[in-house]
Amino acid sequence: MTMETDLKGLIEGLSKDKEPFAIVKRKGDMDALVFEGKAMELNNLDDIPRKKGIIKNEIIKNEIFDTISAVPFSQIKERNFKAHYDGTKILCINIERQLNVSLEELFKFLPDEKIELENEWKYNYSEEEYERIIEGIIKDEIGNGEGANFVIPRKGTAKIKNMSVNKALSIYKNILMNKSDSHWNFIFYDGNRFLIGASPETHIFIKDGRVKMLPISGTFRKDAGERINLNKVKKDLLNFLSDEKEINELFMVLDEELKMMAKICNKGGMIIGPLLKEMSTVIHTEYLLSGKSDKDIIEILRDSMHAATVTGSPLESACRVIYKYEGEDRRYYGSPIVLIGRNEEGREFLDSPILIRTVEIDNYGGILTRVGSTFVRNSIPSEEVAETKAKIKEIIDGVQSHAKSTPLKILPYVGEDDEVLELLQQRNQKLSKFWFFSQEGEDNIAGQINGKSITIIDNEDDFCYMLKHILSNIGANVNITRYNKYNFDDAQSDITIIGPGPGNPNDTKNEKMKIIADITQKFIKSDKKFMGVCLGHQFLCKALGIQIVRKEKPFQGVQETVNLFGKKEIVGFYNTFVGRYEEVSENLKGLKFNDVQISYDKQTKEIHALRGRNFAGFQFHPESILTQNGMEILKNELINLIGK
Repeated sequence: MTMETDLKGLIEGLSKDKEPFAIVKRKGDMDALVFEGKAMELNNLDDIPRKKGIIKNEIIKNEIFDTISAVPFSQIKERNFKAHYDGTKILCINIERQLNVSLEELFKFLPDEKIELENEWKYNYSEEEYERIIEGIIKDEIGNGEGANFVIPRKGTAKIKNMSVNKALSIYKNILMNKSDSHWNFIFYDGNRFLIGASPETHIFIKDGRVKMLPISGTFRKDAGERINLNKVKKDLLNFLSDEKEINELFMVLDEELKMMAKICNKGGMIIGPLLKEMSTVIHTEYLLSGKSDKDIIEILRDSMHAATVTGSPLESACRVIYKYEGEDRRYYGSPIVLIGRNEEGREFLDSPILIRTVEIDNYGGILTRVGSTFVRNSIPSEEVAETKAKIKEIIDGVQSHAKSTPLKILPYVGEDDEVLELLQQRNQKLSKFWFFSQEGEDNIAGQINGKSITIIDNEDDFCYMLKHILSNIGANVNITRYNKYNFDDAQSDITIIGPGPGNPNDTKNEKMKIIADITQKFIKSDKKFMGVCLGHQFLCKALGIQIVRKEKPFQGVQETVNLFGKKEIVGFYNTFVGRYEEVSENLKGLKFNDVQISYDKQTKEIHALRGRNFAGFQFHPESILTQNGMEILKNELINLIGK
């Protein structure tokens, strides 16, 4: 039997038998992967079947794929984060047969049936309702310090006439022909429902101890048409690459995924980019994060759920906001579809894109899709609505349009242009160099800090893992403790860092804020050395009698040049509240702190940092990618504290 007849019989069998299958075309692969197997519904990530041992297969010698699983968004509950749950399970196909097929052969045998709908698409929010949601999140969530950005999707539903496996395969064929630059083009069928999509974004990739994430943010819309006006394209692309809002959004996403990488990659890593990724109708900007880890692949997968690009930041707070505003299970939107296999030596690998630009279709033709946009402090609601409309149209076209020729690419003509490359490189000029290069083998040890014990109090923000990574690199022994697990009386660390976190420090009814305030007061009254970062800094200010006020405009994901105790530094802020110097002079009189130094803005009177007898505080984030000399700032302040 030839490969052609084998494939023809396979496609015909898929159409008739309604047995579970998946077809995946990954970017960088010449061929598509076709999988058949038994489907199962699972409750937990640890339930995904794992196979061990070297490959014993005469046909498949390099690598074998064991399972492909669609993970629901509600699986974030495994991290104890909030999520609506309607009973949606992990859908897993235990792969029993795999076939590598050329695209030419696949196109030849995939059906091309016309897709007709029984009804018009319906949406859970009108455009006006969606605008009001955006306004509410900017005002009540970002404006109350709950986070820097959030993603709330619109849901669209419709129904296909005379639904069949052939119609699902026809939709996949159209997507495959028109979305050739996606990270994954895929169709997944468990016997009850299809997931069909063209995901542009890697969730996480793990192979041979190497972990990769590719956060995307920033969208350049390509002009429609069969010809390219190169002068116009280049001008428009340069304007896009110079847009401060687009630049800052990518930096915020980069910071959020660095938090995950710092937690996952105990052996360090690096950043590559920014890069341009071209899709059929848009071009995205992205960074590649690469690190080393010896952790189990499922543990890494769990710790990486879910991407900031579909949730917001900080992640735990974003999940609470999603739970508050959405009111229903997201099902498979924004979560990963996960392919697990082994190489010839039996070592496991994992590849998983994010389930976006994806439709879920049941056996009766019911279609469900979700598209979102990222809301930040300066979002214009009407523009966010327009972005979701464009994404919805792209999905509708993928479902209802007949397959046609591959769209024109423009990056081959302008992607290597000197001006384009210069603008991309300039983005990194003011960022932290520490995170861009591998820390393995680097000698950043500070003698005064080497061997010192540091405890970081986690206030619901994984920035604490970036702090830990930097501090470990300069020689400290670091542990992280949740704010509600910290016991001041038992603490023995040389220095404690009261970490960053979301929320309003003036909310006296909030249990977290009461606990942090109590911890800070105990430190102030003791001789124990400590440092506050962002939220921790605000509570240090409050303990010193400095009033904390709400900023007129949130400073979430903002890079500024400040005078830090006489030295200019480029630093990154993620705050809605701040201490003001004008409240200081009278409040500090009579206290036992005679030598408090305060770094503040002479115009706004906003306090950037302070130091005293046994403490130091930063309103900005020295650990952030936005703080150019973050490691040096932390190192010098810790040396100063230790020397007192």
